[in-house]
Amino acid sequence: MSTLSRNSNLLLLCGAPLCLVVLIWGALNTSILLWSKPAGLLQFIGISVPAVITAGFLVAVTDEQRRKWSHKSVADGFVLLAIIMYSGSATGNAGPAVILAGITAVAAGYGIYSRRAIIGIATISVVSTLLIAWIYDSVVDLVAGTTNLAGASGIQFKTFLLPLLLLAILQYLLSTVVTAWFLGLESRDFKLLPSPESIVWTGAAQLASLASAVLIYSAIQTGDALYAFTGVLTSSIVYLLYHFNEKRLDEVRRAETERRRHAEEMATIHMNTIESLAIAIDAKDQTTHGHVRRTQIYAEQMGKLLNVSPLQVQALQAGALLHDIGKLAVPEYILNKPGKLTEAEFAKMKIHPTVGGDILKRVNFPYPVEDIVRYHHEKWDGSGYPLGLKGESIPLTARIISVVDFYDATRCDRPYRKGMKREESLSLLRGMIGTAFDPKVVQVFIDHVEEFDSLIKAEDIQEQVPSEIPEFDLQTKTRPDAGLASDVMGTQEEQTVGFRSISDAQREVFALHEIAQTIGSSLNLSDTVALVSNKLRAIVPFDSCVIYMVDDRSGKAVAVHAAGDHHDVFSRRRINVGEGITGWVVANCRSMCNASAELDLVGVPDSLARQYRGILVSPLLREDGAFGAIALYSKARTSYTTEHVRLLESVCQHASSALNNALTYEKTKESALVDPLTDLPNARGFYMMLEQKIAECQRLKRESLAVISMDIDEFKIINDKYGHSTGDRLLASIAGAIRHELRQMDILTRYAGDEFVAIMPMASNSMAQSVGERMRNAVEEQLFSVRPGTMVGVGLSIGVACFPEDGDTSEELLSAAARKMQKDKYRRKTVLMLACAGLNSLDAIT
Repeated sequence: MSTLSRNSNLLLLCGAPLCLVVLIWGALNTSILLWSKPAGLLQFIGISVPAVITAGFLVAVTDEQRRKWSHKSVADGFVLLAIIMYSGSATGNAGPAVILAGITAVAAGYGIYSRRAIIGIATISVVSTLLIAWIYDSVVDLVAGTTNLAGASGIQFKTFLLPLLLLAILQYLLSTVVTAWFLGLESRDFKLLPSPESIVWTGAAQLASLASAVLIYSAIQTGDALYAFTGVLTSSIVYLLYHFNEKRLDEVRRAETERRRHAEEMATIHMNTIESLAIAIDAKDQTTHGHVRRTQIYAEQMGKLLNVSPLQVQALQAGALLHDIGKLAVPEYILNKPGKLTEAEFAKMKIHPTVGGDILKRVNFPYPVEDIVRYHHEKWDGSGYPLGLKGESIPLTARIISVVDFYDATRCDRPYRKGMKREESLSLLRGMIGTAFDPKVVQVFIDHVEEFDSLIKAEDIQEQVPSEIPEFDLQTKTRPDAGLASDVMGTQEEQTVGFRSISDAQREVFALHEIAQTIGSSLNLSDTVALVSNKLRAIVPFDSCVIYMVDDRSGKAVAVHAAGDHHDVFSRRRINVGEGITGWVVANCRSMCNASAELDLVGVPDSLARQYRGILVSPLLREDGAFGAIALYSKARTSYTTEHVRLLESVCQHASSALNNALTYEKTKESALVDPLTDLPNARGFYMMLEQKIAECQRLKRESLAVISMDIDEFKIINDKYGHSTGDRLLASIAGAIRHELRQMDILTRYAGDEFVAIMPMASNSMAQSVGERMRNAVEEQLFSVRPGTMVGVGLSIGVACFPEDGDTSEELLSAAARKMQKDKYRRKTVLMLACAGLNSLDAIT
């Protein structure tokens, strides 16, 4: 809690109880007075009613910025009248004045201030009125005894002038000023005195209130209504003059605000025009988009540090944007040429300051922008161009721009060379002090560069190379030329859309070249699709990008990658070939755009589908047709241009080969680890997963793990009798029956031929034996169809080995399980043979 708030709390805590006591005292005294003089009740009501009515007529107490701080009510005149009538008379009773002060204070603050503030205002008004009444009564007794204000011969102004003025001053100080202080404490914006204009108007209102009180009292004493009319007229005129003056000032302020707003808008339009021109110019140069804005920040801050005039600061702001306007006359191959320019090329480059100065000469800027543009390539030692100016004959603003432009140009990557880190760039600047640059300007810049960079960081236009990144190519020794330091300013897409056509062609070439170089760098399918979507964002706009691949088994286009908004929803998409826009594109091997996006979003929640307005889909092609598609969804644009279609098709052309290779690699990798007949891991996959599970068990303090080896009994007979194709179908059915009895965390593999092996993590020997018996029963209780109308049953031999009891390695566990499985098979065969022999003996006996 602040000190001001504590003070206001203290005032309320101490003053509110005192106010309540004074009000009770005032009510008792008023009752006694009115009881002794019944006619006085009507008189008291007669001054109370107009007091309440006029309580809302306020004269504002304002600060120097004309912010309303407190108020003074016209009803204060009736409080003065009550003091004169009751305190200064023979009765000497301040009760009516106290009661009236409390009523008018609440009425004046109602609807304007909070309850807390109204309590504080009422407290100040009541207590101050009691104090003023006592002081006034004492002074009146001292000056004139008990004589009334109006005697037999009329109003005694001369006698009562001092008490009346003292009464008005005390009420103004103890009520109006103290109330303003309290409200300042309450709002935590305390000021000692209001504005001079506010003092004049509230003082005039106070004098008018005093005059009205005296005249109305005289009217009561003499019975002459003219006095009352004159008193009311006096206060009314003062209040109306104040009110009309306030309206006039409000109109003046509104007009001034409108003029200022219009001037600011025109200045903004002016600067935006300059920025737009700078963007259009620098779009020719393959540079970073935030260069002109960073240069502007550097230049403006340097101007303030070097105490240039306000007009020169404005010139630096505009000059930072337009210093390379003359590059319109320089061919692009010179602007973007890597390495050193030839003598003829450099001569062509040197004309751009002169051309720029001549262009801006026609603009008639109100500040010296032309000097910056024309002379920012002059050098401190006189070796610069175009005029060879030397030292301080070069305008200071031009010297500032040359330093900050050079620094930012060296810090940023360009297509033909890498940017420098801060320390290297500053070292280069120091090495050019006294030759290319003004020593004082360079030193000031170096001393404050970290402050400047923090401002740039706050505006999110950081494109400079961080200090930890290598500064420039040490093999080629290529260093940037300050004459090539013109970048497109960093603005949002909607602000620069008119200039994209200038630079998009060159940016497209770089983007497609980068895609062609990097897109085939990985055979991993997920890496490849992520790389495609990331590179695509640089040249074709979208909110959501989905890459679909056709699944050979289901025949559906399945989303293998989704990027952008709602990627989690799009990543689960499966579309039938031929259905929707994406399905049509895959089926017909042709791009489609500018249809309703909702046609392709069937099954997506309606609230999400309605957000998308535009769609562009292009197929991924190989020799046998389309094997997928890239779909772009946009929320902002309702249509894509033919240029967008061409760009996406170019990306798809590059991506198709890489994605097809990655897809083939994934299938080859999958076929190497998966049995195609049962879709279970094969022997190679089994060993990989078992090694992994054993390693996990060892990390977990030798946690148990079971391996179950299974073999189908007499499966060769089925193959020989019904054929291998029937045997294959039977194996797939048996695999399904076995898998159904395992837990979700367990792994079932087809080890070889009719042998299966299951891996059961965290399973004991008894648990594995129980599961094995369940699997045996599930297989042996089921009849499998081998021919129409022919069903056969099969048996299953099982062996269980556990880690670590039966071995610590995969080979040991598998060998132990296989031995136990063979024993089980032999035992089952022996039991079967004995059973058959017993049946034969029984037949012989019978």
